Amino acid sequence: MRFWQGLAVAIGLAAAAPALAADVSAARPESLAEALRGAGYEVTAGTDDTGDPVLDLVMQGYKARLLFFDCDADRHDDCGSVQFFAAFDAEGAGLSPADAIGFARRHRYAAVTLNPTGDPLLRWDVTTGEGIPREVFVDAAARFLGTVQAMGQMLFPRTAGP
Repeated sequence: MRFWQGLAVAIGLAAAAPALAADVSAARPESLAEALRGAGYEVTAGTDDTGDPVLDLVMQGYKARLLFFDCDADRHDDCGSVQFFAAFDAEGAGLSPADAIGFARRHRYAAVTLNPTGDPLLRWDVTTGEGIPREVFVDAAARFLGTVQAMGQMLFPRTAGP
């Protein structure tokens, strides 16, 4: 009898494992903020102009925002997705549309748009629904940071020393 009880407990724990792994969600902004802080990023929580949550980020010196989407329109909670966002102020003319397209081709997940002066805006969407594993979200943040760093190097290349 104990064998069957033990088997039933093991099956129950195995069935609960996916729920335990899904530990961050846009519906719980604090879970995303905690995951980002745990990855070493600076995080400040706030709200945007519409009342939806927003996280202001500093990621290895780069400023970015985590915008929340698919939120309840009245309560501004229970969000379903987020978007990492970073804007650059390029010196001079900025990027051409062809440069932006080329960058997007090299950086598969990034959405690149240009403002009227050619300054690039980077967006990176992540849907979380009821929840995704923390590691998956932290990996998305790291990949976004890598894309931001690549844009920074493209816009502001380091000159060789003397």
